Amino acid sequence: MDLEYTDQIDEQREFLRVDHEERLIFRELKANKLSQRSDMVTRNISACGLLFRTTDIPPALSSMLWLQLDPRMMNICAEIEEDLIMRDEGVLGRVVRIAEGEPGISYDVGVCFLRKKDMSDDEIADLLPDK
Repeated sequence: MDLEYTDQIDEQREFLRVDHEERLIFRELKANKLSQRSDMVTRNISACGLLFRTTDIPPALSSMLWLQLDPRMMNICAEIEEDLIMRDEGVLGRVVRIAEGEPGISYDVGVCFLRKKDMSDDEIADLLPDK
């Protein structure tokens, strides 16, 4: 099975990525609900997204995620890219890359943050689950 998937070319990255290893909690948005997932580790972060490593089965390519970031990272991301879709101490993103991390052990998952200018208010409301 080929574990290298991508829908964007690495050479087209616009932003500098900063190494940032920290536990990450994310939830996958499915049918207007948040599924439970946790205990992932970020590898790096940029103004437009992040890369995390998981030993679990990764979310599917193009999955929509809610990612909880620590307050410091939320502030940094908001300052650099004020158009991010943020909610409840987290940011929304879409899986754009899945690759094998440590062979047979883990997966690296690339997530692009979602921006308000790329979506209508109705699309954002449809994405976010009701509280």
